Amino acid sequence: MTDDAPPPAQGDGPSPAAIAATENPVQLTVGLLEDERVPEGMVCMGSYRNGRLVARAVLPPEAWHQIHEYGIFDEPVQVVLVARAAPPGLQCQLYAMVPLPDEDEDEDEDEPWTASVPGSSYESVVEEEDDAEDDDPAVAPIPLGNIVRYERDRVHPESLPLEAVDVLRRIIDGETSEVVDRALADLLGL
Repeated sequence: MTDDAPPPAQGDGPSPAAIAATENPVQLTVGLLEDERVPEGMVCMGSYRNGRLVARAVLPPEAWHQIHEYGIFDEPVQVVLVARAAPPGLQCQLYAMVPLPDEDEDEDEDEPWTASVPGSSYESVVEEEDDAEDDDPAVAPIPLGNIVRYERDRVHPESLPLEAVDVLRRIIDGETSEVVDRALADLLGL
C-alpha cells in the first residue's frame, strides 16, 4: 500500500491478515508495569520472554487478578501473532492461547428414559464420534499487546505471512528491540 493510494471504500472488507503461531508452548512471565499512559482504573501488564519485555497490555484490575490468581502463565503457553499491513507498516496483535478448564462431563448425562426413545442410539454414537474428534483442548486468547514494525524495517515486504513469522520469531528468540523498543521510542519522539 502506498501513501498515494485512495482510502478503501466503505463496502470493502477488512484488510488481509496473516497468523503466525509457535509450534510448541513457550514460557512467558507477566507482571504489572508503571506507565503514565494507562487510563485511570486500569493496569498495565508486561509480558516477558527470558527476562526481556516483549509486549504490554492494558487490562482491568479484575482481569489481572484472575491471571495472577489462577497462575495462567505458570506453565508454557502457545503464542499467536496476528499481522496486518497498515500504516506505519505492519500492525500486529500478540496473544497467549490459554487452555480452558474441562467442562463438567456430568452435564451431558442422559436421562434413564432416553434409551427407550427411537433414534437415541444413533444420537449417542454421533455424539461419541464428535467427542473423539474434539481431542484438542479448548483455548482462549489472552491479549498480550500490540507490536508495530515500520515499513522501512520489513524483512519480507512482498509476503505478509513471512513477515508475521519473522516478527514472532524475533519476539520468541529475544530479538525484540526493533519491534517494541524502537516503536515506542518513535511513537514517543525519544
